[in-house]
Amino acid sequence: MNDTELDEMLAAWSAPAAPASLRERARAGFSTAIRQKTIPVARMSWKTAFARRARKGLLAVAVVALAAFVLVIIQAVAQTLRSASPPVQAPYIVESEFVQYADDGSPKVEMHTTSFSQGGNEVLLSRTLPGNPIGTAIARGMDSGLLHIMPRPRLTPEMEEKVRAARADPNHISLLAGCDRLTCWVTSHYGFGGIGDARTGCAEGRAIGRETILNYPTVAAQRPLGDLGRMTVWMAPDLGCFVLKMTMEERGPNGVFRLVSGRQATKVTWNP
Repeated sequence: MNDTELDEMLAAWSAPAAPASLRERARAGFSTAIRQKTIPVARMSWKTAFARRARKGLLAVAVVALAAFVLVIIQAVAQTLRSASPPVQAPYIVESEFVQYADDGSPKVEMHTTSFSQGGNEVLLSRTLPGNPIGTAIARGMDSGLLHIMPRPRLTPEMEEKVRAARADPNHISLLAGCDRLTCWVTSHYGFGGIGDARTGCAEGRAIGRETILNYPTVAAQRPLGDLGRMTVWMAPDLGCFVLKMTMEERGPNGVFRLVSGRQATKVTWNP
């Protein structure tokens, strides 16, 4: 038999039609198999989904409860430490807000503080991170010495002696310049010499400007921060050269300075 004869025979042959009963039995068996497989899977999927949601809910509750517990403990211990320490006799209290500026110049308030000046050195009384109660508790715990998340730099005896001498100089001032940009848990401080004596008008001979802030006359002085930055402070002689305003700028590749952070006093309250 050649290929042509084989093709003619296949074209003439036809398979008999399947009976209707066979079609019905196949459909019934297929439907039963689907129901048997689908129902247990659906029940198991519902139970699994419910268990997963329950576990996630319990985990979320546990995390919130733990955070609240840590918050309460830190605040309680920090308050205890403050109560145990000798009270600070502040003649006045200055409330300030600290601002960070994005690359486009948009401001964001990072921190609120209360403080005063003693011997030309700013003394921090309290601080708050807006909209961040847990961060506030951690920051206060670090301020009180309860937490030591970040290692503190160790000064050599020579450096410690220079710091003591600078603080004893009536022309020296130290100020709170802000906090780290990542968490704001750690504060940053700066000190300058030659501009902090209230008896001589706080940089009277080196003033670059004057401004009245909250009804207090201030004298502005400027100091470089390395080769790529500068700080300008507005000091009030009536408040012991307390800095009521501060700006920090950095120099861009084109040589133009850009504002990166600052602080502004919002209220001064004298204690009776």
